[in-house]
Amino acid sequence: MLAFPAPAQAHAFLLFTTPTANSAVVESPASVDLVFNERVTAGADAVVLVDSGGRATSTGPVKTARDGGVVTAQVPKALPPGEVTVRWRVTGEDGDLVEGEFRFAIGAAPPASSANEGGPGVSWVPAGLRWMLFTGLALALGGLVARRGTAVPLAKNPELRAVRSLLVFGALAGLAATVGLAAPLIAEVGTDLWQAQPGQLLLTEAAGFSAAALLLWRRRHAWAAAALTAVVIAEGLRSHADVAEPVWGALLTSVHLAAAAVWVGALVHTVRTAVAWRGHRAAVRWVITEYAGTALWLFLVVAATGTAAALLLVPVDTLFTTDYGRILMIKVVLVLIAVLLAGTARLYLKGDDARLGRVRMLARTEAAVLAAALAAAAVLVSAPLPSADALAAPPPAADGPELPLGTLAGQIGVNLTASQGQLVIRLATPRWGNYYAPEPGQQQDFELSGALSPVGGAADDLTFRPCGRGCFVAGAALRDGENLVTLRAEAPGWRGGDVALIVPWPVTSAADALADTAARMEQVDNLTVYETVTSDGTAELPPPTALPLSGPTFLGTEPYGAGVAPIVVRSDGEGAVRLYLAFPAEARTAELLLDVEGRIVEETLTDPKHVILRRFTYPEVTE
Repeated sequence: MLAFPAPAQAHAFLLFTTPTANSAVVESPASVDLVFNERVTAGADAVVLVDSGGRATSTGPVKTARDGGVVTAQVPKALPPGEVTVRWRVTGEDGDLVEGEFRFAIGAAPPASSANEGGPGVSWVPAGLRWMLFTGLALALGGLVARRGTAVPLAKNPELRAVRSLLVFGALAGLAATVGLAAPLIAEVGTDLWQAQPGQLLLTEAAGFSAAALLLWRRRHAWAAAALTAVVIAEGLRSHADVAEPVWGALLTSVHLAAAAVWVGALVHTVRTAVAWRGHRAAVRWVITEYAGTALWLFLVVAATGTAAALLLVPVDTLFTTDYGRILMIKVVLVLIAVLLAGTARLYLKGDDARLGRVRMLARTEAAVLAAALAAAAVLVSAPLPSADALAAPPPAADGPELPLGTLAGQIGVNLTASQGQLVIRLATPRWGNYYAPEPGQQQDFELSGALSPVGGAADDLTFRPCGRGCFVAGAALRDGENLVTLRAEAPGWRGGDVALIVPWPVTSAADALADTAARMEQVDNLTVYETVTSDGTAELPPPTALPLSGPTFLGTEPYGAGVAPIVVRSDGEGAVRLYLAFPAEARTAELLLDVEGRIVEETLTDPKHVILRRFTYPEVTE
């Protein structure tokens, strides 16, 4: 939105970077330079680098030059080959905090078997909270199932006392973990947590745990089980498997999680009961035998669904070469150890009562091992899958001028760069939570398809290949005149859609034209800007707002207010002069329609979250 600072207090905008945004370099740079349009102040950790493995590196204190307009951050150690994300945060002269990010690639992408492959790293705080959630679910759901095994001895032997229930505690622990997972989302979107799938699923889980705690406290066990089932289904819908195979993937994960939760929770309840009843050997034998029979079937379900999910999600050749694959193998080993312990305990059960002490010890060890397996599962669901996209080769260097365009496909930001013989499309979704943290939890996946045609002509399908995270490149034979590019963009958890962009061709470099336009606007005393903004390309545009101001005041709000931009090209089709600007380091584009006097009459600004449309009127212009 427009603000109204004085001309000398323009917002700070990032103009240029070294390395150049969305480019490739042969080796790790010694420093990263950020060039702004005005003096800025950079605090501690103003620049953070995130390598292709998701490891964040602070550059520490930065240096400034050119009267504070250039910020230089030293790279403390050589970065590995792959994609690097630079996240920055500075304060402009007007006191406003400005932040953004850009990416560049180092060297060639490693082969599939490279040890550097593996995508972004684990988000450890969400992993810890997810373990707490799984543990709470296991204590509540597994404890409900295990109560059946203790009911018969309690009914037959009045000397026995039921162990203190952990059912309500488990539900409350799950609720606390859900609140912790929701906190970063609330920080980003405020009270509108329900507007996107990640928030909707967390709200479902919070409601499920809350209802279960209340129902368990009131001993409505059947209804509590139903509430906990809703939590299991929500976890299935947010899983990696549901992204890879919608519906069936969610069902697979839900069954796997439910079986694992009952297995672990029932074992904990059984161990606690066996310890409490250790003076009543017949009752202990009964309880452990009942659990052992149930555990065998639970293990078979866990093994079958876990194997199916692994085959769906993880290529065999990445099991030992990626972090995700190695964590998965650790989980498998832990489950096998638990099975070995359970099998040994079953053998001891066939002996006399004197061996029940060993059975209790083995059961306690099995419970500890399964708790570790739950921790490994929590890490897996909080880590991205091995992604070929993140390691894909960057797009070829442009041959000649580049035409930048931007729009929104639903809630997905679309940035298109057209050059001779190719189209590069970059997709983005709104970011959750801590700006400097590695990508949270599951890495965002995208799907893109498209077609190219002369306006009114037959369309040819575009064949895209990945060129990085959210990046796609396709060969394109642009014809002179107007070309129509139609795209369909999808991203799980966000509303996507179809968009169409007109690509005029050819275009010419026009840095001087932008400088002339800025100079012309600087001379305008009065104008009115009619502005409308949307963050959803499928939604109806809100009514425009009329903003009376002067040319210098308007320029003070624009990234190109000084008359410069990293990329500037022009098109003169049908007598109308249009300037197309790009700020790759901030994923922004601007399209300016000029009148015969070189003033702006229409403007379209885009970034990954917004499209801003503006219409300009001047006192002597009546239309």
